[in-house]
Amino acid sequence: MKYWWFWLSEVQPTMTELNRSSVWLSGDAGEAETKSTPDHASLNRLLICFVLFGVLARAIRYYLCFPLWDDESFLCVNFIDRSFAELLQPLDFHQVAPVLFLWTERAAVKLFGFSEYSLRLIPFVSSIISLFLFSRVAQRLLPGPAVLFAVAVFSVSYPQIRYAAEAKPYGTDMFLSLVMLSLVVEWYQHRNPRLLIGLALLMPVALGASYPAVFAAGGLSLVVGSVLLRQKGTAAEWQFWIFWNVTLVISFVVWFGLVGRVQSGAEGEFMGEYWKQNFPPVRQPWLLPYWLLKTHASDFLAYPLGGPNWASTLTLCLCLAGLWRLVAQKQFLWLGLLLGPVGLHFLAAALQKYPYGGHVKFSQYAAPMICCLIAVGIVQLLDWRSRYGYSMKHSFAWVCSVLFVIGLGGVSRDLINPYKTRSDDRARAFARSFWVGTHFAEEVACLKSDWGKDFVPEQHRELSWSAHFLCNHAIEVGRSHLRPADLSRVSATRPLRCVLYRDARYELDQAKLDSWLDDMRQRYELVSHESIPFPRLAKNDRRLVTMEYVDSYKFVPRDGVPSELPPMADSRKTLSR
Repeated sequence: MKYWWFWLSEVQPTMTELNRSSVWLSGDAGEAETKSTPDHASLNRLLICFVLFGVLARAIRYYLCFPLWDDESFLCVNFIDRSFAELLQPLDFHQVAPVLFLWTERAAVKLFGFSEYSLRLIPFVSSIISLFLFSRVAQRLLPGPAVLFAVAVFSVSYPQIRYAAEAKPYGTDMFLSLVMLSLVVEWYQHRNPRLLIGLALLMPVALGASYPAVFAAGGLSLVVGSVLLRQKGTAAEWQFWIFWNVTLVISFVVWFGLVGRVQSGAEGEFMGEYWKQNFPPVRQPWLLPYWLLKTHASDFLAYPLGGPNWASTLTLCLCLAGLWRLVAQKQFLWLGLLLGPVGLHFLAAALQKYPYGGHVKFSQYAAPMICCLIAVGIVQLLDWRSRYGYSMKHSFAWVCSVLFVIGLGGVSRDLINPYKTRSDDRARAFARSFWVGTHFAEEVACLKSDWGKDFVPEQHRELSWSAHFLCNHAIEVGRSHLRPADLSRVSATRPLRCVLYRDARYELDQAKLDSWLDDMRQRYELVSHESIPFPRLAKNDRRLVTMEYVDSYKFVPRDGVPSELPPMADSRKTLSR
């Protein structure tokens, strides 16, 4: 670690011909223009500043400990009670995720407890390492100011900061793809065959921890193969390249047979219907050009900002400018590094196996190359501006300032609103006060997670906020070291409180609930029933999505004598399919 500062500041471009026509790098510019260009030392200082800003932005997001939101909860609820072996089975709440990611998350929970910090630890560490690794890769791929722009975009991009502190596999998708990209770039520079062995050995881990890693691995393999053909690779390089591809295929087959096939069989139909708008209309090819334009001007290219409904149009323009420059300068290796993985992704989407667009999370694996392409596009646009008499020095300062403001705006928003939605924040605030407060005065049991009682079964199979409720309960139980309900301690002064969560969108099995209450009344006296309503609002806090209810049934023993209940179902088994 003591060499990291030198590592960042050692800009050693190996493809300077990429920006051969840039007035920043050419010797053709006039004396006045040359004086206005940023020097090597200034670029290095700015690069270090953006990397440090990226570390700070990610650390702040992680430290703020956002409440789990629904998409995180759908996955994290599977880590509450499942064993490592049980994570090989279909996941609850229509979730699919690579098994090595599931296992690392489960290991973090076992080591550090079930909390927001432990659940997000792996993505956070991956993101911090990625910042430094991407800086190295950008220095190998890009010259001069393009390096700075690429690192700046990567550091301040909202998706990169967000997925650094979210308990989902998208941050690790990016990290593993970046590791593969760095090995390929280093191999191209040094032509060391042992780096191809490193890629081969990485395949079981990468494909077991990331589904889109197969796009990156396959695309990069095609690039390396084309280089070996064009430059007459050595026998050792060909042997190691073949070994890499064999391990790639074997790893894919093994992981798909072990987990992917199971998850696909359980959720393939649901996911296909859920993401059907994000599959290219290959059966209606006349719609394909518009679909491609809208997809790339929306979520797919949401770096450093962007979103649905054409919100990433500016980024698309920068990427097109970058592609124009690469094609004009015949940078086919560069094009292969970008378009190879994305091309395989598009093919999988055409086969309706993996969504293309629809959300920026699906393009996280391609984020490093997208950020590099944006940087090339920025250089190209500023070169065009310089031909019309605009100062290159002022243009450079404006770009750096805008990127810094984007990053600062994201951090400010996180500090002002440390949650995804107000409903998420209110749900966690309720859990923190309710579970701890009631445990001090009563014996408390969550009917679903503690006793396996399920009176709204549909809400635990579909995408409901019951996962949110269960995760918040598990977090508070671990954080405050709350013990399970002890029926031997129940008395007239220390009642038993049974808690039921229900989402109004799903039907309550009233007959089953009444049967349970009748059984309880044979042993206990029901002294009160309280129903606490919570409006679940949309992100803008203006539209009601559903009403949530937390029902509490309070019991005391008949004749003041505690009574044992019949054996309760195993909550882990009832949560699982």
